[in-house]
Amino acid sequence: MGMGSVPYEAGFRVSVSQDEGRQLVTALGELDLASADAFGALLREHLAEGPVLLDLSALAFMDSSGVRELDAVLGDADRAGWTLAVRPELHENVRQILRMTGLIDHLPLAPADGAQER
Repeated sequence: MGMGSVPYEAGFRVSVSQDEGRQLVTALGELDLASADAFGALLREHLAEGPVLLDLSALAFMDSSGVRELDAVLGDADRAGWTLAVRPELHENVRQILRMTGLIDHLPLAPADGAQER
């Protein structure tokens, strides 16, 4: 899968770049029913290639479809032995739905940017 930015539905896109030997997958906009399946497929594709750092800080909205897909990807990563870390910086709307569903407690959070040496 190439690097760059991939638009999905209006209001959602993903950018992929390299970050310290892993792929940085950044979700931007709104993750919902229209984009969740494609987003999950993209994450799985990159996870199969190597470690992924998922950045959801620019994601302003996530509905239950996005939560379901993220939960499914976490399960697949665990079963396949893929390395997935999630940046802890989250938009309050996204943090709230992840907290309400309990998924936030299962996210493999990466150290905060200031907490690790570069």
